[in-house]
Amino acid sequence: MTLQRIGTINTIAVEENKDIPPRKDIIQRRVEEIKRERLALQEGSIPDPREEHHVKFEMGGQVQYRLYPAGSYYCSQCKDLEKLYYREEDQILSRPCSCIQERQQLGRQRGWEKKLSSARLRRKFRKRTFANFETAPGNRIAYEAARDYAENFASYRQMGRSLIFLGDVGRGKTHLAAAILQEVLRQGYDGIFVVVIELLNEIRDSYERSNKRERDLLQVVKETDLLVLDDLAAAERFTEWERGKLYEIINARYEDENPIIITTNRTITWIEERLGEKVVGRLLEMSGDILPLDGEDYREKIAAEMRKGRKIEAFPLEGAR
Repeated sequence: MTLQRIGTINTIAVEENKDIPPRKDIIQRRVEEIKRERLALQEGSIPDPREEHHVKFEMGGQVQYRLYPAGSYYCSQCKDLEKLYYREEDQILSRPCSCIQERQQLGRQRGWEKKLSSARLRRKFRKRTFANFETAPGNRIAYEAARDYAENFASYRQMGRSLIFLGDVGRGKTHLAAAILQEVLRQGYDGIFVVVIELLNEIRDSYERSNKRERDLLQVVKETDLLVLDDLAAAERFTEWERGKLYEIINARYEDENPIIITTNRTITWIEERLGEKVVGRLLEMSGDILPLDGEDYREKIAAEMRKGRKIEAFPLEGAR
């Protein structure tokens, strides 16, 4: 086929389709129609044609969609269109709606709350952070060690390094343990916070419940990246079964070099007399130094201020252990 013949065919094709608008123009007209419809919807001049619609939320790295029925919206401004439409001269323009960031923030917050719940950290202790820990001469060393441990958890975890916080009631032991756990969770690790006596009761109860098995409970506390055993010596005495379970948990983490954080208001000698030399020996080998917390009892401080009619929020360590 000659070049002249090709040119003739192209000319005929154009002439045959000269009454059909180019596809680009069709698309552009439809885009403008959609803009007008959405602007009218947001202005309230036309009803929403949707019988129902979904709104996207991202929580903990997962996308979830929430269903809204007709006439119901997450965002009343944009009508869940994620853009705000407005007129400027002869054009209809749009800008992102602020609800996008709000939903992202809400999703992050809910994802974080879900992670804290999975770590079994109760709401009261979720407020315990390094930022609101009140340092004093009697707790400064423990505070600095705790913060260093949390910030460098990857290294300490690799070494299997643990921590023991020892001090009287109300000195901030649980506060520091909760602050460490939250920082570790933010770094992407797993962790579990358990009160020792509650854990033992839960294991005991699993014998009578078909939906809970001892093996599953023990697997979690043995294998999680960081285990917080709060109030190790809360009971005055331990049964042989309780001593055996605590040894099983601590020994498993010792052998796998999985770190533990211990809080207690008892002396090491007291713990050794009741839990045995093996338990204490492993804890000391994993922890090295014991971190004492001394100074003012913050619980008593809060109670005294409450009696004076002042608000609890004035003290960062409200309800601290």
